[in-house]
Amino acid sequence: MYIIKISDLRRLSLSGNATVKLDKAYKYQIGEIRRDGIYIKQIGIVKGKRSEIKMRETFVKMYSHIQTIKQGKVLIGERRNDELIATSTFEKKVKEGAKRDKNVLGIPNQKVYRKKERKS
Repeated sequence: MYIIKISDLRRLSLSGNATVKLDKAYKYQIGEIRRDGIYIKQIGIVKGKRSEIKMRETFVKMYSHIQTIKQGKVLIGERRNDELIATSTFEKKVKEGAKRDKNVLGIPNQKVYRKKERKS
């Protein structure tokens, strides 16, 4: 069981197309995850006219209000017992990302395969 952290939300924002469903305090709205926070649509007054605006809220402020997280049509995580729990598909992504990071860092005693150059 993997608990989703704020750093995971930031990582999801880099890959794009990630959304969150918020709780009753935010009327079960859908918010969009971006690099600098979560954007929520609200009605506001701009130059004397009512219009729909997007308000940016920080990850820290919104973390406790998140009910579910999706990337495209795939469910990434949901809230259970006051914890944001990742689904098995997201856990696989995290493990693959950790393996990739180790390969990039060049851990000692690790085989590195390089592409051979062709000689013409």
